[in-house]
Amino acid sequence: MRSAGQSQVLSFSVADNEFIPSKTGESPAQWYTVEVWGKQAERLVNRLGKGQKVGVHGQLCQRPYEGKNGKGISMEIKQARVIELTKLEQSEPAADPFATAAAGSIPF
Repeated sequence: MRSAGQSQVLSFSVADNEFIPSKTGESPAQWYTVEVWGKQAERLVNRLGKGQKVGVHGQLCQRPYEGKNGKGISMEIKQARVIELTKLEQSEPAADPFATAAAGSIPF
């Protein structure tokens, strides 16, 4: 966690592999850098851990970069809201706040 003026900022990485798999059946992970500000950052800094499932909602940004392996695009989620889907010490998933509507129904 770092300070930005009078506000605290928490940055961490999240992987997502829930998109259409390749022809080989593999589903490579897409990595995002998540940025959380203020009171939520202060609350989450001691509550999140490696392997914990979270739901993230925020502004998706692409940032080009050049590294030792060439050029690439970094995916960032700014001003994020984070929902813990599992607790650190919990093996069972928490209630899914992002559960989808029944098949065939339109959620809007």
